[in-house]
Amino acid sequence: MRILIVDDSPLICRQINEIINSMEMNWEIWTVDTGEKAIELIDKNDIDIVFLDIVLPGISGFDVLKFVRRIKEYGDVYVIVMTSLDDDEVIKESFSLGANDFIRKPINQVELTYRLRAAVRLRNYQYLYKSALNDLQEKNKELIELTKKLKETQDVLIQNEKMSAIGQLAAGIAHEINNPLGFVITNMETLGKYIEKFRKLMEEYDKVSKNICNGNQIDMEGIIENCKKIGEFKRQLKFDFIMEDIDQLLSETMDGLRRVAHIVQTLKKFARSGLDGQASYEDLNDIIEETLLIARNELKYDIEVIKEYGEIRQIYCNRGEIGQVILNILINAAQAIKSQPNRTQKGHIWIKTWEDSDFVYCSIKDDGPGIKRIYLNKIFEPFFTTKDVGKGTGLGLSISYDIIVNKHGGDIWAESEEGSGATFVFKLPIRSKLLENQI
Repeated sequence: MRILIVDDSPLICRQINEIINSMEMNWEIWTVDTGEKAIELIDKNDIDIVFLDIVLPGISGFDVLKFVRRIKEYGDVYVIVMTSLDDDEVIKESFSLGANDFIRKPINQVELTYRLRAAVRLRNYQYLYKSALNDLQEKNKELIELTKKLKETQDVLIQNEKMSAIGQLAAGIAHEINNPLGFVITNMETLGKYIEKFRKLMEEYDKVSKNICNGNQIDMEGIIENCKKIGEFKRQLKFDFIMEDIDQLLSETMDGLRRVAHIVQTLKKFARSGLDGQASYEDLNDIIEETLLIARNELKYDIEVIKEYGEIRQIYCNRGEIGQVILNILINAAQAIKSQPNRTQKGHIWIKTWEDSDFVYCSIKDDGPGIKRIYLNKIFEPFFTTKDVGKGTGLGLSISYDIIVNKHGGDIWAESEEGSGATFVFKLPIRSKLLENQI
């Protein structure tokens, strides 16, 4: 502990020094007789406690006190003012300038001893506080860095789970694309044949045109004869049927190409959305429809989807992440229904949306085998799965919980009785947590 005694009286300095040394503690004591020397010493050393006389030659004790409290680095220095002036205004002024304590002269050994012990305790507390604060700041930096890394890992995990879901549906998506592509290719082949017939017909017209243009005289009988030949040729080519069929072929081809483009764009949007962390105002019903298109082939042969969309307001959300939640639930429902070995009829999934004053809701219900009661409290835990090894990561519902609850400020829960299907319900706030974080 470093102590500075500032007093122009050698007697006072010696008396305080002796009292301090009598306390048998580890002290480092300096003594100066002017305010200038005090400021210089404080500026170059870490001083803990200052015994400061108010009346000094040159710079007063008040000026020294002002200096100590003006400089931030010296803010923790414990200053005990000493004065022989019998004036409460001096004490009042000392405290207003930042003094911590005072002693009246002549010095009383008992008073000084106890005031010094109090000052030492306070300085020790300050050191402990500083040490704890530094540790806390260091831990906070580590926590910020860890949170950043956790966020990056979480984003990667979410994207991997999304791509895993798309991977499970890849064959079905390819089938959905191949169907329209198949008849587009067939139509294009037919149109190619029709174009070849058009070419042959144009060649016949070209012959007639040359006969008319190259002759000096117009041979009406020859023209009529050639026209009859062209008419017969058109009949052989089934030209009237071709003209009727072309419109339908072109219409079907364009519909097929639009369908392929829609599937590809939807898949691209679903796969990429959420990577940039951007949120916007979205219609939950539209997100459900988009997700159903992705999962269409997984559902259409074994499951009938019954939709009951309510009139709901748009919500501020991350479209891709909400789509992933819906896809996770749909895939789980479809796999649960298909896992029933003795089932002979199509399964059903009911999707319903509605709202109240604060939230938009979505429920996805299936008539599969249901969830055992002992599992209901575990299904949102990471890596928990009842599927066979290799058929699930156990992360889908955990990620869904994080997206709905932690990221969007909503809630998600499951209701089920074994043998009676399962219902998953989630709600999203009208005024999103994401929007509040931006304000």
